[in-house]
Amino acid sequence: MRGILAQARRAGVSRVVQLSGMSAGSGDMSNAITAYMAGSERAATESGLAWTILRPAAFMSNTFQWLPQLRAGDVVRAPFAEVQAAMTDPADIAAVAALALTEPGHEDRIYELSGPQALTPADRVTILGQALGRDLRFQAQDDDEARAEMSATTPARYVDAFFNFYADGALDESRVLPTVRTLTGRPPRAFAQWAREHAAVFR
Repeated sequence: MRGILAQARRAGVSRVVQLSGMSAGSGDMSNAITAYMAGSERAATESGLAWTILRPAAFMSNTFQWLPQLRAGDVVRAPFAEVQAAMTDPADIAAVAALALTEPGHEDRIYELSGPQALTPADRVTILGQALGRDLRFQAQDDDEARAEMSATTPARYVDAFFNFYADGALDESRVLPTVRTLTGRPPRAFAQWAREHAAVFR
């Protein structure tokens, strides 16, 4: 990261937007994801470039991880069933990033971003089913099953980090924030809109 930023500065780049996450401000360096994000933020703030850091709630596009299940049937099994997140449309993140890169007044700022409503996984399944015209059903994974499944593809320290966030409650992404509206002049995009726009992918 620092090498890329140094090359950018030598090439004449004057501004950088660092995409981070809400946990980065917690200071909990025992969490591998938080430590990675905090380190990336530090690289940006120490780069000598004008910087803006974006800390969005979970991406709506994370829903694509359900694609294999939805191609096989109408049931979605997912962990952390009780956790609410005001998920962010990547299009909103991109809109804020574009402002920070092209307009003055965003230098040395940290912006937390969210969507317009806090949703559980079951809420998202219902909304996605409406967009697809399918009677989708949600089933909660227990923690042991979820940990085993995640561990098959993800290093243990990151699996531990996700469980720290969502099973232990160390990360709250349920807050609905005014940032997107304040900066862009329009409300953040809802999950229902995202689902409709990407329905063809799920079909």
